[in-house]
Amino acid sequence: MDNSDPERSGLRVEGRSANHFEMAYTKFEFLLDFGQAYDTSERPLLHTRIIMAPSSVKTLSKMLAHLIEQYETEIRVIEERTS
Repeated sequence: MDNSDPERSGLRVEGRSANHFEMAYTKFEFLLDFGQAYDTSERPLLHTRIIMAPSSVKTLSKMLAHLIEQYETEIRVIEERTS
C-alpha cells in the first residue's frame, strides 16, 4: 500500500475529520457512519455515510490492520480509548 498523498498524483480528495463512528449491516451491505462528537453537544454530528459490500468491508479491515501494524512498527504503539 502506498502511503503517499493522493493529491500529489492528481486526485482531488476532500478531507474530513471524524472522532465518532456508527456501524450497521444488512444482509447485503455494511453502513459506516462518520462524524464529530463534541463535549458541548448532546449528540454527535454525522457527516458521511459509506455503504459497502461485505467483501469490500473485509478488504478494508485487512488494509486497516496492515496500516496500523506498519504505523506501530515505524512510529509508536497506539493506545486504545476506553470510551
